[in-house]
Amino acid sequence: MKILFVILGTLWLCTSFLSSASIANEEASEEYVYLVKAEGGKIYRTAEKPAGDQKEWVKKEIRRMELIPSGTTLEIEKGASAFLSCSGCSVLNLTHKDSPYVVRMKDLKKEGSTKSKITEYFTAALHHYIHPDDRPGSKTNLGTRGEPTVRKMGSCRDLSPADNEDIMPVEPLTFKWETKGTRFSLEIKEFGSHSVIFSEKTTSKKIDLPLRIFKPGRKYEWSLLEEETLEKCHATFAILSKEESGRIMEVVNQLPAVLPPGMDREAKCRLQAGYLLSEGLHYDAWKWLERNGITQQ
Repeated sequence: MKILFVILGTLWLCTSFLSSASIANEEASEEYVYLVKAEGGKIYRTAEKPAGDQKEWVKKEIRRMELIPSGTTLEIEKGASAFLSCSGCSVLNLTHKDSPYVVRMKDLKKEGSTKSKITEYFTAALHHYIHPDDRPGSKTNLGTRGEPTVRKMGSCRDLSPADNEDIMPVEPLTFKWETKGTRFSLEIKEFGSHSVIFSEKTTSKKIDLPLRIFKPGRKYEWSLLEEETLEKCHATFAILSKEESGRIMEVVNQLPAVLPPGMDREAKCRLQAGYLLSEGLHYDAWKWLERNGITQQ
């Protein structure tokens, strides 16, 4: 009998654990709410913070398109309105009268079905959304391909493309650098080869090259020589295959459809750039904004 109780107890614990894990997985997969926009004032998230033997409330302003987990307490300034939404949801309008408001997914109405994969991409894009005051490299999580680095010597810095960069085959390819020098020699060759595919002397700190020079799916190395100091820096980059680039652009083009109606073009472009960042395409993310005429503060 004692053995039977032990077996039953073990089964109960296993069932409880699996049930808890199932609930946790459901909560983890639950979509985030995001701030579509704020009008007439600011929106804050509030939370308790331990302060010695006591607790105090702290608040942090929420930026537009910022993800907000379910259960977050929002404080809405007097005279302000907060517009919240989620992937495939209608927009929920809140005012100071609703403050403090605890975010609940059930308060947002779904408008039709949304494919889970595009929802996943949409959430990733919001996680990496490029805000107006962001700068290249300012994100703590810069994507799945690894953060590019710059091999630098002397005063040469801020190479673009940076070392270990992946780039989509989009015309033109822009090479930029920051240095105190005034005369440079730029050289590009296939990685692991001594064959130079491009070489030019310039006094500029930027040069655009046609895509026909490069081949999709190949890796390249570019080097920059400052002729007065003989300081040199170099970095590698790879051109994505047409297939992978096509897959990524398909998602980029689908993302605006997940947003609620009436979203402005800039928000859509910043979302698309965020998705490119989530894929580790740092160069392409910032070029996307530039191509669409969007500048940072």
